[in-house]
Amino acid sequence: MSTKITKNFFNKKSFVFFAALRFFVKSRVLWLLWALLAAGPSVAAAQDTPATVRALGEVLKREYIDVEVAAKADAALQRGLADGRYAGASTPEALAPLLNRDLQDATHDKHIFVEVIQPGAPAAPSAPTGSPADARAARAEAVRRSNAGVRRVEILRGNVGYLDLSNFFRLEEARDTIATAMRLVSKADALIIDMRRNGGGSPGTVVFLLGYLIDAPGAALFEIVHRPPEPPDRYALDATRPPECDGKRPIAVLTSAQTFSGGEGLAFLLQERHRAEIVGEVTAGAANPGTTYPVNDRFRVNVPNGRIKSAIGGGNWEGAGVTPDVKVPAADALQTAHDRILRTLGR
Repeated sequence: MSTKITKNFFNKKSFVFFAALRFFVKSRVLWLLWALLAAGPSVAAAQDTPATVRALGEVLKREYIDVEVAAKADAALQRGLADGRYAGASTPEALAPLLNRDLQDATHDKHIFVEVIQPGAPAAPSAPTGSPADARAARAEAVRRSNAGVRRVEILRGNVGYLDLSNFFRLEEARDTIATAMRLVSKADALIIDMRRNGGGSPGTVVFLLGYLIDAPGAALFEIVHRPPEPPDRYALDATRPPECDGKRPIAVLTSAQTFSGGEGLAFLLQERHRAEIVGEVTAGAANPGTTYPVNDRFRVNVPNGRIKSAIGGGNWEGAGVTPDVKVPAADALQTAHDRILRTLGR
């Protein structure tokens, strides 16, 4: 009898023990599954690095303006993958800077860069998740809050106009604000244009501003050359000269190492035509315009798909940047330019 009781006792203990064990294991498995689901795209992206590298290389070979450089960049990415340089990148946020480092080493093109797509975000900035009306409203608000890129307009001592632009929004967004700014400085005897913090933007808006500075209606300025068979995009001054255009008064353009893309273009085109004195630092050297393309659901890449070709010299500022006529630290550029213009004006 005692033996039977002892046997039943151990059966009950075993049942309780194994039931508890099953509950524990099941709980841990469920917790692990929840953690994986919460990490979701990051874990998936980390485990799919080879596919990401292959897809990125395909985008570059298909879209980059220079076919040979695109092949070189793809080869660099494949070497990085084979050498294990990306093996320690367990998240998209860790992988993106490694890819960008290799892309910069291979191309030296500052317009090419990989970005992480956050969960729920569109694969490209131009693909809104909301309605088109919401996207337009959000962009209009961004334009309004930045005053369409016009940071400051002022008349400095000696009747010298000063215009500070942060970037070049689309022409339909910035036209009226820039026109108003140019009317405010239309009576100034000289003009200083501050590009030190300008991040670039629309080439059409750069051309619009140049129409107030170069008295040559209809003159060709530059073209953006694409991969054949796509024809180039040609840019010229408007055939109608704006009333506030002054092609003779002295102009200084301020630059810094952060002056980028279209901000550099304004300085380059004025310098090439001997229309302005460039004061400050050598600019970033980013001329090739580009477009953002999806790589997969966690990465997108901005790929330059055009090359600037100026109408006068046929060149651009890619890689080398714009070298100032007067080299000074960016912090001293405004004072230096103002002093030089005052001397030119005899004041």
